[in-house]
Amino acid sequence: MTEFTKKITDTFYKKIDFKPRLKVDIDEKIKFVFGLIGWIIIIGCVYYWVHFFIIFRQYEPLVYTTYLSLVLIGLTCIFRFESVLLNSISCITFYGFINIAVFMISQVVDIFSLIVGPILHLAIGLFQLFIILHQKIPISKRYLLWSFVFFLIFMSSYDSFQRWDVITGLYDVVPTSFTEVYSFYMLIFSILGIYLYKRKYSILVK
Repeated sequence: MTEFTKKITDTFYKKIDFKPRLKVDIDEKIKFVFGLIGWIIIIGCVYYWVHFFIIFRQYEPLVYTTYLSLVLIGLTCIFRFESVLLNSISCITFYGFINIAVFMISQVVDIFSLIVGPILHLAIGLFQLFIILHQKIPISKRYLLWSFVFFLIFMSSYDSFQRWDVITGLYDVVPTSFTEVYSFYMLIFSILGIYLYKRKYSILVK
């Protein structure tokens, strides 16, 4: 099964290549586990896409930031943290997801809402934090900047801050404009923190 999975992954590498790619000094067994997790996430995302796009024809959930982040995380795992582009774009929203997970606790009504709410969003945030804090996973300062621009455009065009206020229970507490400004500055501070941390350990590339 290991060899079969390796062949599929190697073929995937050749067909789709997110350059630049750098060899990451992590144990091969750990890389394999993350690669397997990545495939599981991508398969789940494909099922989610078929479920909403083809069966129910509800397209809005397919442009949620959570769904996009899961796709990016899945690809990052499949490429075993060797794609500087994926590493950079997958981690910059970590603070937002951790915040969302905390606020979503008040909206939990059953096990399902607990799993797809606080647990899922906290897991995404912690994985992003893992990429940031790991002292051998490289990140690009150029892609950090482009990722910042990408998420600003994405949140303004497809997902919405108003939706985040609703699912976190903050809609009646703070205006949407506050969420927009808060998210903007937190994204800037997050990128600055990532930049300084990665530069400190000499794992920041152009």
